[in-house]
Amino acid sequence: YIKNLIYFISVAQLLNFSEAARQNNVPQPKISRSILELETQLKAKLFYRTNRDVSLTPEGETFLPYAIDLVDMAAKASDMVDQVHSGRTGYLSIATVSTTSRVLASFLSVFSTQYPDIMIDITQNTGKTQAMAMMENRFDFHFAQMAMLPKDGRLDYIVTHRDKLVLVVPKGHSLTKGKLDFDKLFQEKFIMISQPESPQLYGKIMEICAAHNAIPKIVHRYDKAESVLLSVGSGLGVSILPMGLTKAFLPDAVDVIPLDPDGYKIEYVCAWPKQSQNPCSRIFVDVAREYFKSPHD
Repeated sequence: YIKNLIYFISVAQLLNFSEAARQNNVPQPKISRSILELETQLKAKLFYRTNRDVSLTPEGETFLPYAIDLVDMAAKASDMVDQVHSGRTGYLSIATVSTTSRVLASFLSVFSTQYPDIMIDITQNTGKTQAMAMMENRFDFHFAQMAMLPKDGRLDYIVTHRDKLVLVVPKGHSLTKGKLDFDKLFQEKFIMISQPESPQLYGKIMEICAAHNAIPKIVHRYDKAESVLLSVGSGLGVSILPMGLTKAFLPDAVDVIPLDPDGYKIEYVCAWPKQSQNPCSRIFVDVAREYFKSPHD
């Protein structure tokens, strides 16, 4: 039916059946049959035809703008279906942890500029809930620590960045003056991430303490790393956190002190189910591979 409308519009605009046939690269009898089919369906004559001239009937003039609208709508609908099929428009769900916020925000800014019609839904998890989410198939992508990856290989992944663990203290704290004195450090009150909620990060922090033969004086534990940072910024104690978190949240409320020039790094990944059926996922992976071809530090 759409082809019949296209042929009708061509004849109406050119007022010549032969020219309409050439324009559409079809035989002239095909044009004539299409017009006849339309006239039969509409039960109205669309053209006056003589040996020399072709002109629209009143019915044809009335029908023309509607025919143009119908063809335009069909083209738009076809394009939308193609966009959905190719992944240029659609929906993606992402599960993440707060320590990836800065890198994820930078990447999504690039991705959304290239594909503004793909809607992205972000769920912020604690370490425990993120590890559980990576065992399920509820999200298209996961931004998390590499240590959280399921061991059964159900997820493909790329390394996005590496982050250093640093000492975080209230702004202007005495530990910022001169070389870090670890004996003084472990006399401070420690704000810690909860072990059940973030076992990987908690384990890394305790490794650092063990390397200095120290047991931290823990006075508060929080489920979320940003809550730990907020407490430090409020002067309640000190903590050890990923550098990226301090840059993403409350950078002016705390001071950051390096612990070791090369060690105490955490590796982060973007992971996705190997059996993903979402067309948008293919595009997301392509952009991510290009953006993170050299892991960010």
